[in-house]
Amino acid sequence: MSKRLGTPYKRGNSDVIDNFAPNGGTAVAEGVAVAQTTDGTIKQAAAGDVIIGVSGLPEIKRQSVVRSGLEVYVQLADGATPAIGKPVYVVGGKFTQAAKTDQTDNTAVNAVFCTGKVKAKDSNGTEYDAAAIDFAGGL
Repeated sequence: MSKRLGTPYKRGNSDVIDNFAPNGGTAVAEGVAVAQTTDGTIKQAAAGDVIIGVSGLPEIKRQSVVRSGLEVYVQLADGATPAIGKPVYVVGGKFTQAAKTDQTDNTAVNAVFCTGKVKAKDSNGTEYDAAAIDFAGGL
């Protein structure tokens, strides 16, 4: 069974899921890092943004954001090779295992990988290269 992007699979006291309006009204891709804009909406994180969580299921005019959780499946950046227990970085809104010297927007976050590379699906059934991360205290 394929896992769903942006969903915490180990539920309990560690998960916090909020609901935001997407910037411009267009949902953010599921399983990517998101940042909050000045008007309170969310967008896919980019260089210099403060990352607030992982985008989850789009809803009518709103979108879930996992602010903290365990075993949350995220989209991987091209060429990422995550390993269990390794720290997590974000580049272009996607997740990778190491700081890249050729990346200007590579951001360390408060998370570790809890799986290697797998396939996970968004709500439309599209499959992505993914891995699960643990970030009990938030990103």
